[in-house]
Amino acid sequence: MPDYNWYSDKNVQVASDGLREAAKNWHDLADRMTTVSTSANQQTLEMSAFTVIIDGPVGTATASDLYNAYQQEFQKLTGLFKEAAIQFDAMGTALKENADWYEDADENSAQSFDGIAKGDWPH
Repeated sequence: MPDYNWYSDKNVQVASDGLREAAKNWHDLADRMTTVSTSANQQTLEMSAFTVIIDGPVGTATASDLYNAYQQEFQKLTGLFKEAAIQFDAMGTALKENADWYEDADENSAQSFDGIAKGDWPH
C-alpha cells in the first residue's frame, strides 16, 4: 500500500476550504450580533419606569437608585454585544488568514520537496 499523500491538492483544498467555511460562519455570526447590539442599544427605559409608589422623598430616591443600577447593567450588556461582534469578526478574519497562510506554506514546502527530489536544494 502506498504512503498517504498528505500534500495532495485535494487534501490541501479541503483543509483551506474548511477554514474558509468556518471563517464565513464567524463573519455571519458577527453580522447577527451587530444586529442584536444595535437593537439592544435602541431600547431604553426612562426613570419613571422605576417609580415606586411611596409617599415622600423615598419614592424618588428609590426610582433614581434603580434607574442608575439599570443604566450600569444596560451599558455592560450592550458593551458585551458590541464586543462580541468585534471578536466574532476577528475570529473569521483569523481563520481566513490561516487558510491563506496554510496554502502558501504548503506551496512553499511542495517546492522545497521538489527541489530536494531533483537534487538542487538547498541552493
